[in-house]
Amino acid sequence: MRIAVLGGGTAGFIAAAHLTRYLPQAELLHIFDSRIPIIGVGEGTTPRFTTWFEEITGLGFSHLAEHCGATLKKGSRYEGWGCAGTDFVHRFQPARLIAYHLDAAAVVHVLAEHVRATRIDARVDELRNSSNGIHVRLDNGTEYPCDYIFDARGFPRGDTEDVIRLDWIPTGRATIRRLSPQGLSGLTRIVARPHGWIFQIPLRDWTSCGYVSNPNVSSDDEVAADFTAFLHDDGVFTWEQRVAPSFPNFMRRKVFDGRVFWIGNAASFIEPLEATTIGHAIGQVRSATRWISEVGKGRCADDEEIGAFNSMTLSYMCCDSLFVAWHYACGSRWDTAFWQHARRGIERAQQNPLVRAHWPQFEKYVEAGQALPGRALSRCEDQEGWDRDFFPLLRLYQPFGNFSEFNFAQIGHGIGYYKTVRDVTQSSIVEADS
Repeated sequence: MRIAVLGGGTAGFIAAAHLTRYLPQAELLHIFDSRIPIIGVGEGTTPRFTTWFEEITGLGFSHLAEHCGATLKKGSRYEGWGCAGTDFVHRFQPARLIAYHLDAAAVVHVLAEHVRATRIDARVDELRNSSNGIHVRLDNGTEYPCDYIFDARGFPRGDTEDVIRLDWIPTGRATIRRLSPQGLSGLTRIVARPHGWIFQIPLRDWTSCGYVSNPNVSSDDEVAADFTAFLHDDGVFTWEQRVAPSFPNFMRRKVFDGRVFWIGNAASFIEPLEATTIGHAIGQVRSATRWISEVGKGRCADDEEIGAFNSMTLSYMCCDSLFVAWHYACGSRWDTAFWQHARRGIERAQQNPLVRAHWPQFEKYVEAGQALPGRALSRCEDQEGWDRDFFPLLRLYQPFGNFSEFNFAQIGHGIGYYKTVRDVTQSSIVEADS
């Protein structure tokens, strides 16, 4: 069986390393164009990466710290979010879970050491189906017949009916600056600003700082001016200007067509409020590898199998996109055009038939979170105490996408959603009585 991985970014190397580990008998090709640079910004991860990295490489945090400037991450600190504009922490649950901040460009080189594949430096011109497989044609005319393709070449090119735009998430551009080290807090900092929000990811040797905005609402000049003002208020007066990439929040209707698995940014992108992108790539690769080894075994999937695989992936992405959109539901300390648009994201999500199917389950998790002590969860760092005081409160044992009711509790209480709902309900009762 021959499998080709296309793409030399984080998702491409995650796929190649995972296939090396779990399909050792397959002939593996890793094809990417070295002329395409990797965007070298600092990345936050979720605990899913921590577990996966050790499982695949046998290495731990100390190796990533040495080679990727990694630091430990316990969660995210939100500043100025919600109806009260107060600060709160969203901590990983349970308390023992940890993730990393790391240099995305450097981690690719670490993963490369754990890939057993024939590496081909070329541009892919075409993927062509045949009766017994799929052919990869390169820019030099060479063709490779394969049984399966993992396509990790980045965002879809051009408009296609296969793409579902997640317009309930209100952002589309990130302006990145590199700062000197700002201290190791163990948390990603996420600060609400007039045109969106600013993240700070504390690496060992530098801090990745980005302003996430909506280019249809705010101009680049407005964002740059407010970015500078924020840094000056923080006492930062020098930085290295990096990239300013635009991005679509989207998901493919079909991430598997029987021969090709789309992964990473080629499959979906949900704004990284919860460091979702790397986690999604790992989940996509796990599911695809499991299907190949247990079901496919070299043949093309039938229509029923394709439908089931895509339905599972769409459901997961819908759930995660709803949770991310919910962060904006109570606005922030800034009553600006961006935040007015952002607050209505949950309403826009309900207009989508795919999302509506998950709405009752979403409301069940929101309700479960209301009954939990969100602030206390955010403060708990002791696993023994978590097992004693919080685990018995769990009622919904299946996560909503990637998130449990403990995640819902921290965000819901943090942004003031439950207080807002109670106030609206009580006002309605008073009006009815009068």
